[in-house]
Amino acid sequence: MKTSQSRQIELNEYILNSMRQCVLLQSLSLDQFDKIVGSSHIIEIADNDILFEQGDALNNIYLLISGGIKLQRLSPTGDEKVFEIIRPGHTFAEAVLFLGGSKYPLSAISVSSSVVVAINAQCYLQLLNESNVLCMSLLAKLSQRLHKMVNEIDRLTLHNATFRLVDYLLSHVPEEQHQHTNIILQEPKNVIASLLSIKPETLSRTLKTLSKQGLIRLEGSTIELLEINKLRALISLT
Repeated sequence: MKTSQSRQIELNEYILNSMRQCVLLQSLSLDQFDKIVGSSHIIEIADNDILFEQGDALNNIYLLISGGIKLQRLSPTGDEKVFEIIRPGHTFAEAVLFLGGSKYPLSAISVSSSVVVAINAQCYLQLLNESNVLCMSLLAKLSQRLHKMVNEIDRLTLHNATFRLVDYLLSHVPEEQHQHTNIILQEPKNVIASLLSIKPETLSRTLKTLSKQGLIRLEGSTIELLEINKLRALISLT
């Protein structure tokens, strides 16, 4: 059951622009985009609220506008495994739709107050069925994204906890940023540890080590990256 009642809010210009820039919707014609907008709605959910649970019927695919969503599954022993943390501008649940699934294989839970666009799954699927051009364009965009994700998985699985953590921290920093900067962790540290497949105590120990080395400064949920170029050198594969 949902932990709290979701509240619908209006589609505004900012949200419409976010939808236009979304990978799944970039290739739509104006008429196709209008159909999607007409069948979509916005949901605002509180921190630690359940958007959908594993086994729920797949009625919508989602675009995150603000906040954060973790995709997780509980093991038979009751342990939580986080598979992905969705950030604003990213979509989720579309892979299940493309594979012909009718139920969500994971649960989606907010890690902070969040706003999502719920896109009617059947409306979107109908547009794909009606246009080969749209399918090919979408396939190209998703292939590019898949290639990037495969590279990221390789980086995370082949390297130690320090590499994984530094790579995660730098993923919040624009490539052109070279001066020190602050990032605010939107997710609890145990969630980040699960995402990086390391133990929470290993995460805490690694953060302290980086702090002692003068590479970062810790203050609650805020992490100041003091030496961005040195951090990038730590994860450089060249």
